[in-house]
Formats: sequence, structure tokens, C-alpha cells
Amino acid sequence: MIKLQVLRYMGILTVMKLGVFAVSALSLLIAFTWIVIYCPVSVMKTKPVLENQVNVHANRNDMSMDEYFGHYEDEVRKEIKNAKVKGGPKVMEKSKETPKGGVEVPMELYGDNAFQSMIDQLHTRQLAGFEFLAESMNVTIYRQPKGNAGLYQYKLYATLPNATPDQIAAVFLDNQYRVVWDNYVTELYVVQKNQIGPDVIYFNVDFPWPLTNRDYVYARETRRIKQNGKDFIVIVMHSVTKHNVPEKKGAIRVSDYHQSLALELWNGKGTKAYIQYYDDPRGSIPSWLVNWAAKTGVPAFMADLQRACGGLQAYLDKNHRKAVVVE
Repeated sequence: MIKLQVLRYMGILTVMKLGVFAVSALSLLIAFTWIVIYCPVSVMKTKPVLENQVNVHANRNDMSMDEYFGHYEDEVRKEIKNAKVKGGPKVMEKSKETPKGGVEVPMELYGDNAFQSMIDQLHTRQLAGFEFLAESMNVTIYRQPKGNAGLYQYKLYATLPNATPDQIAAVFLDNQYRVVWDNYVTELYVVQKNQIGPDVIYFNVDFPWPLTNRDYVYARETRRIKQNGKDFIVIVMHSVTKHNVPEKKGAIRVSDYHQSLALELWNGKGTKAYIQYYDDPRGSIPSWLVNWAAKTGVPAFMADLQRACGGLQAYLDKNHRKAVVVE
């Protein structure tokens, strides 16, 4: 049975080779006729080459089928190689096209000083120009006016007694898990993964009815920093305005967004955190509503984040995944 299949396969190859030969011979004949009729001078100049080809064809009866087609395969390879060396047609090579649009990350916002500032403010509260807003569930919030739209930027200091910095970072940076535990997030994925510097992220938030969803395109970089015998995890995020992510129907694109977190082990098993935050949600949302959401929603989010840390391992086991690790 196997021998029969092999013979059939060889027969098919033979027919294919003969077909290729017939087509090639016909093409050569047509080309030669055209040259003789229209380019007699060129024919005289290329006589040695044609004579060489005739000799090859004349001796083909002394060659096996494999030797015959092997000879022309070698000739084709030589022609392709010569064409590339001479800068000939590039149809044999697949071109690499640059995507339209592209992504430009504001790298000046991700310098060492930005990460160091987060660590410094984790230990020393720098509140000049800020006012106390609220304190709830181990979270203290300060705010400062920004711009003329009645919006504020915020500084938050929190302690999370039941989750370590590594657990919080693993939950915060796991895009798939975030969609599971955060009821307000409808879509979250990496737009561009970079070996050096921040990654670019797409983020879609479900605002309660009758408000329209908001979506974000932002750059996110995470660093583990060892300093004075202590271990810190710092996450810095800023909106990206030059990118190739089209706006989606049913969502308003937020183009001014900034958030950073600094995390440190606290009390042996918990986390001490400092967060600074600002975004302009645009649209017709009253500024008082935005500020009220910051006052009440942020402590609730921190509580949800801590609960999500408790459910992380079960989620990873169920989905056969590993936790995100900050190197």
C-alpha cells in the first residue's frame, strides 16, 4: 500500500515536471521568434549564449529527469541571486510596511526623576497647593484645582493591610483579570508591547447610564526599585495622543489622563501606597459629579482591588496562567 502511494506520488511529480518543461519550451520558442523578427542585431550578439543552450538541449537525452530539472533549478537560483546583487526587481522579497499612524510615547514623562518623585512622596507628603478632601477606608485624599474647567488633580495615601505590593501589582497589571473583577471595565488590552520603556494600553470604561463610555490610550511603565534596603514598585501612566487606535462608536476618547502609583511593603503583609491622579473626561459631565466620584469611588476601588488580590490565585489556576511579575 505504501509502495503504491509512493509510485503515485512519483507519477504526479513526473507529470508536473513534464508540464513545466512543455510550458518553458513553448515560452522560449515564442520569445526566440519575437527576438528574431524584431531584434536581429541582439540575436547576433547573444549567439554564444543560444548555442550553449542548444548544446544543453541536444544532450538532454544523456541526462536523467532529475539531472535535467536540477540543472534548470540551479540556473534559476543563479538568476535570482544575480538580480538581487544588481538591485533588480524586489518581487521575490516580502516588504515590511510601516503601519499608518504609528505610536509616539511622551518619553520625557518617564525619566528616572518621575519614578524617584513617587518614592519620595510615598514617605513625605508634598501638599503645597492641595486641600484635604476626604478620608475613608484607610484612604486619605487631597486635591488641587487644575485648569479652568472646575476639575482637580488628586493625591491619595492608602494602606492595604491584606495585600502585598507584588499582589497589588500583579492584579493591577493583569489586563485579562481586570475585566473580570472590575465591573466598570469593558475592554483592556496592550496596543504596543515594547522591550524598553512603557507599553501602550487601550482602556474602555463603562460609565453609568445615561453617561457615555470613556476610553483611553495611554503608556504604562512599571519598575521595581531597590533603595536604602527597601523594595518599591512604581507604575507611571500618561495618555498618548499620537497613536493608531481609532475612536470607537459609543465612547468618548479621553486625551488628558495621568496616574502613578508607588507601593511599599507595610506591616509585613500589607502595602503602603501613594497615588496621584488626573483625567479630563470631556463631554457634558458636571465637574461636581467628577469630583464626587473621586471622593467616593476611589476608596471603593481600593477595597475592590484588595479583594481582587485575594481571588487572584484561584483565577490564575482556573485559567492555567501565571501571575504578572515585576522584575
